[in-house]
Amino acid sequence: MNLFALTQGPNRRILRIPLSRHIQDEVGTLFRRQEADFTAATGEEHAFDGAYTPDEGECLVIADYADVDNLHAAVEHPLGIPEIPPDPAAFDTVRALFAGYRTDDGERVVLIQSFNRRRIISPTGFTLLHSADTYRRVDEVGLTLDDRLAAMLVGTSLRFLSFHAIRQVLDLSAYFAEATVPELRAFARTDGIHVADEEAFVAMADTWVRKKVTLIGRNGILAAVSSAEIQRAAGEFGIEVRTVQANGRDAVALPGAKAELKALLKFLDEDYYRSPLQGRNYVTNSKRPV
Repeated sequence: MNLFALTQGPNRRILRIPLSRHIQDEVGTLFRRQEADFTAATGEEHAFDGAYTPDEGECLVIADYADVDNLHAAVEHPLGIPEIPPDPAAFDTVRALFAGYRTDDGERVVLIQSFNRRRIISPTGFTLLHSADTYRRVDEVGLTLDDRLAAMLVGTSLRFLSFHAIRQVLDLSAYFAEATVPELRAFARTDGIHVADEEAFVAMADTWVRKKVTLIGRNGILAAVSSAEIQRAAGEFGIEVRTVQANGRDAVALPGAKAELKALLKFLDEDYYRSPLQGRNYVTNSKRPV
């Protein structure tokens, strides 16, 4: 297998890492072993929706992933890919390593590892390697490979374990986007919501808040459930919801304190539930429809 680097460079997103024939074979063996481990450890697949965090033995799948970085094409035509220069600065832009192959029935497979600057072996530091019963200083650039895959792209099916990890490598904004500033403002002006200080709300909206705003917009809870029903249901979980008159109707007032805001957004995204057997209240950070 050929080994490629996926970089942040806008002009040359993919670079080839030149390997000797012997090392190519070893890299191929390593990636295929990691593929087998990944497949064995992720027997149950769930369609990615931004709301579910996979448990052990599960993975997330985007069935119609668009290979915008042309990973498959790089694997198919490696000699057309420029080589990465042996320079730590070049490797500093690398966010993933990948290799791939075609199955016997023609299916294209790309195997992806995460990569960051901690995996760069640089001669500018003082790194020692053991060789021939002694240690010598590293005087050339090198890299270490990860011990597991971050994702697999099989045809158009992208399988991965962590949205947070894979978003550092691939652009998944077409499949799940955190709310933008205009979307945050639109949410703050939604019927059934009252925000006393829109600027403060936007400034306080971190990644978690933006994600929840997107999910709440998708689940349609504010259009389907009245403010009074939200207030009553929240009270059963010990969450205080204040309602005010806004635009001639009752509206849920979003708290100004971040902790209280996050608790309310979590509730609006239906992350609270009651156990059917003992009637206990729980909160979850991951869910999928039954």
